[in-house]
Amino acid sequence: MSKLAFWKESIETRLRELLKPFEPRLLYEAMSYYVFQEGKRIRPLFVCTVCDALGGDIEDAITVGCAIELLHNYSLVHDDLPIMDNDPIRRGKPSCHVIFGEDIALLAGDGLLTLSFEILSTRENFRSLGRVELLEIIRVLSSKAGYKGMVGGQALDIRELSNRKEISKRKTAELFSACFISGGIIAKRWDLMEKLDALGLQVGLIFQIMDDYRDRDGFYKLYGEKLLEEVEGISIEFINESKSVRIYTEELKNLIDTILCK
Repeated sequence: MSKLAFWKESIETRLRELLKPFEPRLLYEAMSYYVFQEGKRIRPLFVCTVCDALGGDIEDAITVGCAIELLHNYSLVHDDLPIMDNDPIRRGKPSCHVIFGEDIALLAGDGLLTLSFEILSTRENFRSLGRVELLEIIRVLSSKAGYKGMVGGQALDIRELSNRKEISKRKTAELFSACFISGGIIAKRWDLMEKLDALGLQVGLIFQIMDDYRDRDGFYKLYGEKLLEEVEGISIEFINESKSVRIYTEELKNLIDTILCK
């Protein structure tokens, strides 16, 4: 079994340990509806990949990655709501609010967001991370997921208040940046924070461009087939920069290939 396959299996197991059935059952079912659907777990796998390349504790990386995955799923639940993107379908299935109602879906998103930070603020969930590292991960994730990042990007998207690149950077890429930075924090590589931030933003932009290319939406409407040239340029820069900080492993290459659909 490859490292990525093993990590993904471990992520699935850990998610079920962290999000166990509770009462009211309806809220649990709504919170777990997206989380336990089949997914690639790209974001937690980036945490694991960066952490492993830098010599950090992979078990702690899995737990941090799961917290980020729960936060990511909160954003999906809220984005799909009629007052946001009004998407009735997610991953080929009815969206959370279609199944459980808008009221419960809203609460499910709130529950996933707060659970993410409960996990990260509970020292007993981790093997080697101390208070300093956990507090910094919480700070980074709060910033990247908040008004400076993901939430701000959604606001810009709703009102079309900015260009496509800025929206995608804040709405999508900032969370990938949090994954890269978190991997570095777990490995205690404080000297690499700025570089990991930039690398994560590059990956997030590649991810969003390819998503738009497949859906013929967003960036594709602006640039058409030229998008692939843009991706190639960003990818080359990313590879060179990731090699310079010694994180361009076989696992990282495979994750990038997954995003590029190779």
